[in-house]
Amino acid sequence: MSLAVTISILTYKRQQHLRRALESALQYADEVAQIIVVDNAAEPELKSMLAAAYPEVRYIAAENNGGCEGRNIGLRAAATPIVITIDDDVELSSPDCVAEVEAAFSRDPQLACLNFTVTGPDGKVLERDWCHPRPISHASREFETHFILEGASALSREKVLQVGGYPAEFFLGHEGGDLGYRLIGAGYRVMHTPRISTTHYAASEHRPDWRVYYYYTRNGIWVAYRSFPPVMAISRVLAYLATMGFFSMRARQVPAYLRGCVDGVRGLSRMDRRNLDAESLKHVREIRAERVPLFGRIQRRLRERIL
Repeated sequence: MSLAVTISILTYKRQQHLRRALESALQYADEVAQIIVVDNAAEPELKSMLAAAYPEVRYIAAENNGGCEGRNIGLRAAATPIVITIDDDVELSSPDCVAEVEAAFSRDPQLACLNFTVTGPDGKVLERDWCHPRPISHASREFETHFILEGASALSREKVLQVGGYPAEFFLGHEGGDLGYRLIGAGYRVMHTPRISTTHYAASEHRPDWRVYYYYTRNGIWVAYRSFPPVMAISRVLAYLATMGFFSMRARQVPAYLRGCVDGVRGLSRMDRRNLDAESLKHVREIRAERVPLFGRIQRRLRERIL
């Protein structure tokens, strides 16, 4: 048994999917210190089911559905330096997952997050989950990134909690990007690895259609404000709002988008602003140096769907 790694699974009213995620985690039961389920719905039925079917799994009921705050609950509850975090519709699918995670953190003392490769049930890398600055053709390479896949990654518990963890006020959307910038600002590294893969079943239960257009829009404004100097933040927000406006019109979710714009601006006074310093900004630019050219990004926007 490893005393270095905990597996934490975040769930909300999706027991059928959770069982599959648990089965994939239990493959490594002899290699990890603990497997935790954080229940954002705090369902007594789920607690009873886990006690009966998975007595070795630790159940934690969140006080309320705080969205990404559930990930922080799992991090704080873990007693190990490394925490593998997955969502309830994600399956760990690499036979050497835990060993690879331990080796990566052992090699690099500055590593704060190791992003796994996310595939669909067909085994192909999912474009919808590819949020790194490099083209998806680089999925088979290891590289530094500024984005964190919240539901398919391994985190340094100490480093992540040191910078405040996931921003609870975001609830959903861009919390991984915000955390990534904060870790880079603290001098740590965020990496993508092809050595560990997960399967994402992209469950849609309990996900109203409007919510991504509202939360992604609002939180996109907040990320820019929290992390970048004023001129850079404004340019990023304008470009992002144009993209989200296009997605929202295509999906007929303009009211949700507009509410996101309004609440994003209104919420700026509550934001904890820690702009990246000059050296960190330079490093972010270096990470983005192999970004897909503008025409390629436009093509992707035209064909992709958020949901």
